[in-house]
Amino acid sequence: MRLLGWSVIWIATAILITGLISYISADLNVLVWQAHLRVAGGIFFMIALIVGGVLTTDSAYRNRKRDFYREDWSFICILVTVTLFGISFILS
Repeated sequence: MRLLGWSVIWIATAILITGLISYISADLNVLVWQAHLRVAGGIFFMIALIVGGVLTTDSAYRNRKRDFYREDWSFICILVTVTLFGISFILS
């Protein structure tokens, strides 16, 4: 349940930030906002790849007393990516 909560927080944050940037740069043009959502989705996908790939070293596995592990953060970033691309698809 915490995974969905964190996903919703990151999705809302990305939507608000891209909406604010779109409003400042293009007076809330839907096509610009759609492009910004896709860029944000790409950034979250890149973060998911980095978290899932780089943190697979032995030193990352030694400290296993955390509430969230790398797999959890990768899944959160993938959920955010899919949702942002879905919202940008709906806006088109």
